[in-house]
Amino acid sequence: MRKSLGGYDLRIEDNVSTLKSLLEIAAARNLTYHILTPSKRTGSLPWFDKSITSPDIIFLLSFTTAQRSTLLTSSSTLALLYTPTNEHFGIVPVEAMACGVPVLACNTGGPTESVINSPEIEKTGWLRPPDPDVWAEALQDIVELNVDERTMLAHRAKVRARSQFGMGVMASKIEAALLEAVKMGPVEEGAQCSLILGSIASILIFIIAVCLVL
Repeated sequence: MRKSLGGYDLRIEDNVSTLKSLLEIAAARNLTYHILTPSKRTGSLPWFDKSITSPDIIFLLSFTTAQRSTLLTSSSTLALLYTPTNEHFGIVPVEAMACGVPVLACNTGGPTESVINSPEIEKTGWLRPPDPDVWAEALQDIVELNVDERTMLAHRAKVRARSQFGMGVMASKIEAALLEAVKMGPVEEGAQCSLILGSIASILIFIIAVCLVL
């Protein structure tokens, strides 16, 4: 069974069109599916056949923190596919690595910092161009990992997540950023000050997100 996860807001056209596209792709390949959402969610969803007891795909919209943690630590979870291109840092690959889950992501943006694609001895995931055929090949490699290979990759991923993006490391980085800001001396109100404060705020937000995982 495949699971497709993500935040979903009916007010955001991109969310609606993405789900519609995924459902059309599933139907074109004769794959059955269910759509699940938190019980408190309101609004209508596309129709699907609820009589199917064992669907090929589950689309889990706006999943909870508990659901995320359960899925990332489940022995049945073989990989996490992170599809955005030119994404900013992106916490999702780090969350997966912290749980020892192999990551397949686009070779642009944030994942190029968090995920190690090579050399093989340091590998924590796969970075590939956004091409369906290329991703299919990479996913096949992930599925065919033997127990020892999966165990070693999981260990490397966990070590990297904690050593590069753990609470202590990020605390040191924000301290260094603050010290650097102090060395700059007084600044005039305006763009420069806003830029510094914005950078500090971004680091704080990132630390909070990481601490929720690690």
